[in-house]
Order: sequence, then C-alpha cells, then structure tokens
Amino acid sequence: MLVCQCNGVSDRTIRRVVRAGAGTVRQVAQGCGAGAGCGDCAETIRELIRADAAERQEELGDSTFVAVSAAP
Repeated sequence: MLVCQCNGVSDRTIRRVVRAGAGTVRQVAQGCGAGAGCGDCAETIRELIRADAAERQEELGDSTFVAVSAAP
C-alpha cells in the first residue's frame, strides 16, 4: 500500500526502514523519504512504528531482563 504520496513510498519500504532502527517519523524520512513532504502520512508512519514495536514485544514474549549491579 502506498503510504507517502509525495515520495511514492510504500508501507513495505517504511517497515523495512523501521526494522533497521528508525523509531521516529524524522528517522523514517531520512531512511526512505516518507514523511519528508507534506506530512499527511505522518500518523500512518507512527502507526507502522507502533505496530513494529508491538511485534517486537510479542517476539520477546513475557521474558524480561533485569540488570543487577554489584556494590563495590
């Protein structure tokens, strides 16, 4: 699906940029151009970023990492 009309960027391209580490609309714009024009697609980009974060959380399951520091 085409998300960014100004730059002709699809959701697939945005998801790839987000998976590579982009976590904001600005970072997505730097990675593929989506969101760098009029900004009408910014909310859709945010939704894709949130969806990716939720997928990653699901992949981790309920496992948590607890850091413990030793006192000197």
